[in-house]
Amino acid sequence: MIEAHNEALVDLAEANDKIVLLYADFPKGTAGQYYRSKFPDKFYDLGIAEANMVTVAAGLAEAGKIPYTHCHSVFAVGRAYNQIRQIAFDRFNVKMILCNSGIFWSFMGGSHQSVEDVPALRAIPNLTVISPSDPVEAKKATIAAADYPGPIAIRLAEPPVPTIYSDEHPFTIGRALTLRDGDDVTLVCIGIMVHTALEAADLLSKMGVSARVIDMHTVKPLDEEAIIRSANETGAIVTVEDTNIIGGLGGAVAELTSETVHIPIRRVGVKDRFGQTGSPAELALEYGLSSTDIVEAAIEVMSRRG
Repeated sequence: MIEAHNEALVDLAEANDKIVLLYADFPKGTAGQYYRSKFPDKFYDLGIAEANMVTVAAGLAEAGKIPYTHCHSVFAVGRAYNQIRQIAFDRFNVKMILCNSGIFWSFMGGSHQSVEDVPALRAIPNLTVISPSDPVEAKKATIAAADYPGPIAIRLAEPPVPTIYSDEHPFTIGRALTLRDGDDVTLVCIGIMVHTALEAADLLSKMGVSARVIDMHTVKPLDEEAIIRSANETGAIVTVEDTNIIGGLGGAVAELTSETVHIPIRRVGVKDRFGQTGSPAELALEYGLSSTDIVEAAIEVMSRRG
């Protein structure tokens, strides 16, 4: 995803002189290197100083620029949370790219796996949080962010993910995408887990279960209309995420449905644990994030319908 995002940044910088790029250490990916060489006057490497990078971005935004900051998600949220909060408080037009988000930055282990980014960022007022599902969506989110007023955090996963969307597929911040229609249960998912949810829907289909799959790429603001409509039409929801279910996507959906439509929900995600070293496949099994886990959650939640 990071390569697609960097390609979008190059396109943006060529068309808009306000675009600037900030890194907390050397840029990652060939497109990032290309950006640095082509736009040296619009590139700032702040070193391993995440809080300083975000503060500099706020100043650039105040001066009329559109800064994109880049940092590992776990350090952006953990080390610069106060600065991110201040950016949101003042509504500075800063776009924060959270690299290697979620549990699947596999061999870096628990110290580098960001399982708390969505819950932490959802709690900050005025902040938009986006979690693209594939390279196409990552590129579209990057471009859309430039024209969207106010601070935005975009989560980008590290492991290669299959392409889900065509280049012509629409993308609107705050508007969920229904990838597959269904009548029996709704799978609401984000980021790298969207592809896994589609695999689960295929397995459910073989069992005679019609599963709706919704890509909730914008975690905040949540597309409440899409969730309420699906809740009413299918009567059961499974949320699927690569982050902590406490305060994450599952928490957001549960908060909404508890005050609107009272239906059973199951949350598939990291259950209040830190990460650990392992391959993506091993981590999926260890943390209950496989397509089989989603299928089991769907069957269970359907059994609780009134």
